[in-house]
Amino acid sequence: ECLAPNTGVTAGPGVKTMTISIQRLVVTAGLLLVGMATSARAQGIETVTNVPFAFTAGDTNLRRDSYRIIPMPGQNGVFMIRGARHGVILMSVTDRRNDREPAPSLTFHRYGDQYFLREVQLGDGRILHIPQTRAEMKAAEHVSAQAAPKSKVMIASSLTK
Repeated sequence: ECLAPNTGVTAGPGVKTMTISIQRLVVTAGLLLVGMATSARAQGIETVTNVPFAFTAGDTNLRRDSYRIIPMPGQNGVFMIRGARHGVILMSVTDRRNDREPAPSLTFHRYGDQYFLREVQLGDGRILHIPQTRAEMKAAEHVSAQAAPKSKVMIASSLTK
């Protein structure tokens, strides 16, 4: 009786065989190594930022908290911002050209008492630009109608260890 088709492994009655595919083992080990290397590279640019006010990131309202910024491996411009209880995954436009010092930071646009995350600078110098949302456009219109100033707020981040 053939217990492992296409391998030629057979056994007599009452004998069990176990076949390990060397090819599957090699592929799995290779994927694990690539995943570990990508994770190690991402750890070098992950940042932590203490945000002292509530803000909007994309379409998600987040509380004041300490947030970890984690670029998603293999996804250019996609990152996660995660606090103790809340988080969101955002898509951005990556700008590799950077005239500024590669100091990690978050940049917010402020309209009255509303803050909108607009830019993340990673530890490797990349800048992730977050598109303006409808909520931000509405806040900008409201502030403009009241002749109140719009401002930018930048908060320094620290690299994780």
